[in-house]
Amino acid sequence: MQLELIDLTKQYGSFTALDHANILFTEGIYGILGENGAGKSTMMNLLTDNIHRTDGQILFNGTDILELGKDFRRVLGYMPQQQGFYDHMTAQTFLYYIADLKGLTKKEAVKEIDMLLDVTNLSPVRHKKLGGYSGGMKQRVLLAQALLGDPKIVILDEPTAGLDPKERIRIRNFISSMSRNRIILLATHIVSDIESISDQILMMKKGKLVGMGTPAELIQSVADKVKEMPCAQEKLEEIHSHYKVGNIFQRRSETWVRIIGDHLPAEGQYVPEHLSLEDVYLYYLGE
Repeated sequence: MQLELIDLTKQYGSFTALDHANILFTEGIYGILGENGAGKSTMMNLLTDNIHRTDGQILFNGTDILELGKDFRRVLGYMPQQQGFYDHMTAQTFLYYIADLKGLTKKEAVKEIDMLLDVTNLSPVRHKKLGGYSGGMKQRVLLAQALLGDPKIVILDEPTAGLDPKERIRIRNFISSMSRNRIILLATHIVSDIESISDQILMMKKGKLVGMGTPAELIQSVADKVKEMPCAQEKLEEIHSHYKVGNIFQRRSETWVRIIGDHLPAEGQYVPEHLSLEDVYLYYLGE
């Protein structure tokens, strides 16, 4: 199973939201990292054909998704970043409505909806109207509807936005558990949401793909880009003006800074044994 983007481009007038993306997805979890406006949601909306591409192709197993039409939509599950709800519906009614749109039988719908309500921790409020749901609860409903019908391609746009840490861990673990024989694209700006579950991570900035690899490969790519050094409090502003600064912390009653970049000060020490995806994020995507 393959999903391939070939020179995929989206422009709004003179503004390029996605700039000639070339990516091959196979089975596994792909974390897509980038600040708001990096092009993540644009790519998602092109993959779901919610917006028209300016140029390029999107191929599923060698055929453009525009030619596949409804056959592609049958294997697709999509969780948008934001969506209006029918506030008068309950979560259960809404999921039955989506199941009907996806062509599930009543028997299939009952089994899947019970499982999804349970895993998203919504079973106790399944009969509560969506208008009374919190933002985090609505996020969980959106995730549940995306997974109806056992889709082979699952596109999740900020799936843990608005969730507390315990809920985020629960959802992350569930996404990881369902990744077999699927292509899962998970767009976020929260590093911890994808560090432990992604097979590959894409780094996007200003509409361009600026880095891609496994978490270990990306961390290794910044092995000589990170230093730590002591810094007097009165020098912090100067350091900030010249370098990308990660953590500022206390060590042996001294203030230390973590600096990321291609050009580092002569003083300080490299920290190859203590690198993280946050360092990768700052190196590729930080200003």
